[in-house]
Amino acid sequence: MTEPSNAEDPLEAQQMLLESSLPLAFEAYDTAVRAKMRQPVVILLDCEDAIGGEIARSWLGDDAVDHAIAERQADDDESLTETTVFAQAFPLAKCRGDISAVFPYLSPAFESDPPAEGFLAVAVTCGGASVLTVPFDARP
Repeated sequence: MTEPSNAEDPLEAQQMLLESSLPLAFEAYDTAVRAKMRQPVVILLDCEDAIGGEIARSWLGDDAVDHAIAERQADDDESLTETTVFAQAFPLAKCRGDISAVFPYLSPAFESDPPAEGFLAVAVTCGGASVLTVPFDARP
């Protein structure tokens, strides 16, 4: 779950958030598939980012997010390059409305079906978000 908090390129930081959180992303995806969710999209939130943290707090509550951040920081004294990540999957149909309302520039990514050889993930960090494709063969 590493990600440079001072990354100059938000897109690069969002991609790094996803790449460093692949086990978490696949866990959220697998949970959604087992629950028979249709076309799951995994949302990865950097809980220490202003926007990611605000979303995480609205989903989980302040205490849960504060506890997770404190626990992560206590586990690693060299936490300058790490962040606290939360992942949750939602149906593509829900993302078309909810994610697009918060991040209108992501709307085009939700207009078509997800890729046949992978799933979509939204990485929220560095004050914004990106929609990225996670190929199934990237499973750790």
